[in-house]
Amino acid sequence: MNKKGVSPAIATVLLIAIALVLAVIIFLWARSYIGESVQKSDRAIESSCAEVVFEAEAFSDGSVAIQNNGNVPIYGIEVREKSLTGGSIELSDSFSGPEIEGNGIGNGESASIDGGTWNLAGEELVVIPILLGSTETRRVTHVCDSDYGIEVSVEA
Repeated sequence: MNKKGVSPAIATVLLIAIALVLAVIIFLWARSYIGESVQKSDRAIESSCAEVVFEAEAFSDGSVAIQNNGNVPIYGIEVREKSLTGGSIELSDSFSGPEIEGNGIGNGESASIDGGTWNLAGEELVVIPILLGSTETRRVTHVCDSDYGIEVSVEA
């Protein structure tokens, strides 16, 4: 019987190539599954949310004024109607303009966002800060948890 098969050298090369391809696939999958952590000042951005200190006022014309009293720059705000179910998002925007640097409003600075008009006079809103962090490759916004927001009443 004359049986022909793959030589041991070729079989070894194929086995190593398959193992390397599988290792690369697993590495890429794990990297995308874990994701990059967003950093602010060399720590996780979630921990910076606890250090945000600000005051807010909401007006019936749809504008929201913010005064940053803390050391963490506030890039923007998310405004939600206060309710037991978390509330609907009424406004989510970043601060912009010539007086605002690319990182948001810093300590002692104030700014406002115009969100149009809403019929919420006398209603309670929750103003939640949005911070700007960075990964290894890009800058990313992060909306803090609603626990770090402050409640305001819409003024006429």
